Amino acid sequence: MGNCFILLDEILRGTNSDDKQNGTIEVIKKLMSNQVIGALATHDIEVCQMTEDYGSVLFNKCFEVDILEDNLYFDYRLRDGICKNRSASFLMKKMEII
Repeated sequence: MGNCFILLDEILRGTNSDDKQNGTIEVIKKLMSNQVIGALATHDIEVCQMTEDYGSVLFNKCFEVDILEDNLYFDYRLRDGICKNRSASFLMKKMEII
């Protein structure tokens, strides 16, 4: 097999959270075993924590949001790590859903 670069966005979206998490982790392990290079977009913190066990081949990047004066601000800079702000909770509170 030749070189391969894969882009994945929210693997198994639409399934229950536990099934999605476990399936996504297994897909990543399978890709790693085939030495595939790629990028995966996820909102699943547990999937991001795979770097604790596979830090030599996996790493996290994120887009962060700043919450200032009751508004969200995005600078669209790619940063190291897992996103820290809780923009969804902020928006739900702002819309008085929660």
